[in-house]
Amino acid sequence: MKYKRIYDIEQYNEYCNIYEELANKDYEKYVEELDLLGLLIEDYDNKMIKKFGIAEDMNPVELLDYLLDEQDLTKAEFARQLGVSRQLISDILKYKRNISKNMVMKLSDYFGMRPLAFSRPYLLSGNSKSAA
Repeated sequence: MKYKRIYDIEQYNEYCNIYEELANKDYEKYVEELDLLGLLIEDYDNKMIKKFGIAEDMNPVELLDYLLDEQDLTKAEFARQLGVSRQLISDILKYKRNISKNMVMKLSDYFGMRPLAFSRPYLLSGNSKSAA
């Protein structure tokens, strides 16, 4: 069997890399394989969400706040580890700034989660536009 259920972060990362590679190569040619990989990746994401007790309907800011609290990380320490300013982390957590695509990738790499977890739309404070 080429693909199996995902049980660890290494296998998860490997499958995510394969998914991206195939999707960029020729999506139409690999659509069934991509569907299977997507299901396996989503299954692992859901297991991790349950393991950490994260509500599936959390927006990216709520998720980030929860993960920082769970890992007992200060905004300053987390910013240092990511190589970004503390102000950026603070602004994101206060719904003042969008989570950029670059930041989505940093967050997903850091927490070992799919980028989708940090790229869902949410509203900024004092703004009726949703962030993405």
